[in-house]
Amino acid sequence: MKHMNTASDCCTYLYEQARSAPGRNSVIESDGRRVLVVQDWVDADRIMRRNLANYPKNLHWFVQVAGNSRLTEEGEAWKFRWDLSQPFFSKYDHARGCAVSLQHAQNMARHLAASSGRAVLDEGVIHESMLSIFTQMFLEVALQDVPMPHGNASRLIELASAFAFKAPGKERGGYPREHLREILALRKETFAALQSLRGLPQPAPLLKKLLDAELVEGADFQFEKELVMLFGAGTDTAAYSVGWALHLLAQYPEVQARLQRAVDAVYAAHPQGPALAEALASCPELKYFIAELLRLYPPLPFVTRVAKGADQLSDMAAQPGDVVIVSLVGVNHKGLARTDPWVPDIDAAMREGIGAGSGTHSSFIWGPRVCGGRDFALLELSVVLGVLVHELQCTASSQEALAYEWVGQMRRKGGHRVRVAPRSTVAPEAHLP
Repeated sequence: MKHMNTASDCCTYLYEQARSAPGRNSVIESDGRRVLVVQDWVDADRIMRRNLANYPKNLHWFVQVAGNSRLTEEGEAWKFRWDLSQPFFSKYDHARGCAVSLQHAQNMARHLAASSGRAVLDEGVIHESMLSIFTQMFLEVALQDVPMPHGNASRLIELASAFAFKAPGKERGGYPREHLREILALRKETFAALQSLRGLPQPAPLLKKLLDAELVEGADFQFEKELVMLFGAGTDTAAYSVGWALHLLAQYPEVQARLQRAVDAVYAAHPQGPALAEALASCPELKYFIAELLRLYPPLPFVTRVAKGADQLSDMAAQPGDVVIVSLVGVNHKGLARTDPWVPDIDAAMREGIGAGSGTHSSFIWGPRVCGGRDFALLELSVVLGVLVHELQCTASSQEALAYEWVGQMRRKGGHRVRVAPRSTVAPEAHLP
């Protein structure tokens, strides 16, 4: 039986399984526990939706570092937190979302263009821009008015993710004291910085609702804990997706050229302003490129659960206490019938649609625990990528093999070997497919 030590090992294993044994489940071991890896769509649907009660979340590693939140809770505690924030994510102002995304996408493009001498993509710029979209859109606060290093929440989640494959009670074993000390110091700094948002004279409706929730008797709710989760879940996924998108554009110049033609046509019809952002958000080529992006590189490549009771899956039996991993790489099964499923194909994605098994569907999870920010994430990705495709040319700076690193989300180890340059400085022939 294969033994798994880290979540980064798991990412590598999931891609190996998706390529060599598509749709087939497997059993591995981690920290002395059986781990069921699920790629079969029917089994995955049973775990995520039809028999959800038997498979509670497996996020103790996050709770012990950043505290309980909507991400980690179950039952009434989860429902209480869902009711606080979901109305804001489900019923956001679409036109404002387009405008805010456009503003920060243009800023991101300028900063990335200024880093054109780099051989490795500056993902810090991407993360800061995506976090700026989130704070302005939902907290109605400019990012520079949140007095903390802007990577704090992401770094805290990254430090916590080192414990993800540790059995409960064994988390501290094998990790240097420096790791634990950094967690404690970073948590203290981050929570203290977020307290500044408590004193705003007119807090945004979402902030006010989170603050009022602390007064609910028996809720066991803390404002700062929930914000750390919202910062991470609300921005890291989108930021890593932008990085993987630029990687795909650099690797597949013909895809980049097709998107450039489509986006240039949008700019020609709507040179600037709200109409431009709205048109980018509805551009079909961008929509289906994003479907392919999320099929190939879901930023959250797996979901972990723990079997509460015995359950029979298609080809294996879950036993109480088993860790169950639903491979989102594996259940993104649309495209597997193609000649080469691992190459992005916008036309094929258009034919297959964005239902179950597509990246747009499966990568956001499904059932009662579907990602609450799914619709907004797709909107901001369309606008942001539309701007970047129009403004920048991406080329591969090397052809090193991919190595995956899981830090609460999946990123490329060592960064993306992508060089960006303003399209205005690139020879016209470089734009041709």
